[in-house]
Amino acid sequence: MGAAGQVMFYNDLGQTDLAVDLEGYFAPEPSGTTAGSYVPLTPARITDTRVGSGEPYADGALTPGSTLNIQVTGGGGVPASGVAAALLNVTVTDTSASSYLTVYPEGEAQPLASNLNWTAGETVANRVLVPVGPTGQVTVYNQLGSTDVVVDVDGYFTDGSPPPGDASLFVPVSPVRLLDTRQTGQTLEPGGTLPTAMTGLDGIASNAIAVVSNVTATDTTSPSYFTVYPGGVQPLASDLNWGPGQTVPNLTVASVGGAGGTSFFNAAGTADLVIDVFGYFVPALTTPVMVTTTSLPMAWAGTAYQTTLQAYAGTPPYSWRVSSGSLPSGLSVSTSGVLSGTAAVASTSSFVVTVTDSATPTAQTATAPLSLDVCPASPVGLILRAPTVSYALNWSGYVATGGPFTYVTGTFNVPSLLATPTETLAAIWDGIDGFGNLSLIQAGTNETYVPSNNTVYTDAWWTLSTLGYYEQPIAMTVVPGDRMTVTIYQTAASNWIITILNDTTGATFTTDQTYSAPQVTAEWVVEAPGLGGTTSSLGDYSPDVTFAGLSAAGPQRTLSVVRMLQPGKTGKLVQMSSPSALTEAGFAVAYGSATPPPP
Repeated sequence: MGAAGQVMFYNDLGQTDLAVDLEGYFAPEPSGTTAGSYVPLTPARITDTRVGSGEPYADGALTPGSTLNIQVTGGGGVPASGVAAALLNVTVTDTSASSYLTVYPEGEAQPLASNLNWTAGETVANRVLVPVGPTGQVTVYNQLGSTDVVVDVDGYFTDGSPPPGDASLFVPVSPVRLLDTRQTGQTLEPGGTLPTAMTGLDGIASNAIAVVSNVTATDTTSPSYFTVYPGGVQPLASDLNWGPGQTVPNLTVASVGGAGGTSFFNAAGTADLVIDVFGYFVPALTTPVMVTTTSLPMAWAGTAYQTTLQAYAGTPPYSWRVSSGSLPSGLSVSTSGVLSGTAAVASTSSFVVTVTDSATPTAQTATAPLSLDVCPASPVGLILRAPTVSYALNWSGYVATGGPFTYVTGTFNVPSLLATPTETLAAIWDGIDGFGNLSLIQAGTNETYVPSNNTVYTDAWWTLSTLGYYEQPIAMTVVPGDRMTVTIYQTAASNWIITILNDTTGATFTTDQTYSAPQVTAEWVVEAPGLGGTTSSLGDYSPDVTFAGLSAAGPQRTLSVVRMLQPGKTGKLVQMSSPSALTEAGFAVAYGSATPPPP
């Protein structure tokens, strides 16, 4: 995934619709568990429904709308227990109509997803990563016509039980072409096998035990198949199937054999082989220790602080230290990784932490740069007194006036923006200044409904008046239902820190900025932001936006509740967004003229 948690899809020619079904994800292995470790196997056939195949489930083709439960655990090298999911190659053949196959855990409801799609008469294969059901089975569903199903198992993922010694962890790489026999003159002949070096090349670790690649057959002259295996005795298994003249790809997770190689077998005719690598697996027990803490929660001057640094892999237990830079005065790191203490003054500190594992005879180390922001002491809450009422064309919320304000924070939910005939927007933020003057420092989220494609776009942003009021986008995934915390505070005369935290996902963003202005107001606002130089129409949002955890540091003297007025259908100004009364729990803002109850 890219920095924003996204992947890119590129289409070479013509136009095509795209359907994406998510089967799982890889994440750093938490300390104290081996769940999700991958164990590669030599491919083995565990199902072949063709009558007379001699394999399990040789009872005939699947009929329209039928399902077949397949036992995965206990066969093909898969153990009877300790298995969370299996890596399978599923092939359909003898197909009588255009249809699709869905593979899912036995005992669960059939999902909206497909794993293989075909037209009548085709033989099609695809790699499937699927959790197993409580009995160690998976279910395959055929939509239309009849089809035989062939299943080969390539490996499995552990459920947290003690893994075998060949358990491994995934390392992704940007896609890279490892081999193209059209360039090397190694076209596979009928019955030919091509041993191919895989490890130590193109970013693949020398100790990799399996390689994730997309294998493509092209320039094919007759119906055939490729078998991908770690060398030695060729197994009864296939990885991709094709007809003459077809170009066919399939994902493979190829186990690596002796000398770091994998073998590719072609059954009939001639075919060229293309290998694109996407990642590899390395032994879990030799994976280098890594620091997984990438950011630290804010501290408050004069308030006790504690957080624990995290690492994974290597050999626990770990030992921690600060190897360069310095912590804020009053804080320290214990050897167990607990960062704690009480900071005396507001500051921003940068430092490097080093973790050392317990591997013998040689311990491993890893380092990570970190920074810690200490906010000014004793931010004050809002004084709950009867506010004055103000009206605006684009704001609705609460404004504290008086200043100078040096700190503002608030937590709010991201609502859903409803469809309308025209483009609409809704921004939610807190900040300093901008009410009654042209200076401002703000941060929050923005939602934009585009009717041309019936899509709502949601993002996080920050802005300064010195930047021409343009929102600066943040590479952070935000969706309706997330709760966001925005904190803006002054650390020196003109130095400010803006922090946005997605409380739902844990993602955080921090930036240091220069800002010099009156600092006379602090705000918590739902806004109809500018669009093309004019105030936009506020989008109809639901549910109500709830602001909580409101605080601002400064000598507040006045509190104003701001109600948004915009032209209605007749052109007359009507109330479009209405804040509730302010309580210790915060306040709510509702779309329309009705005032909502406080939270």
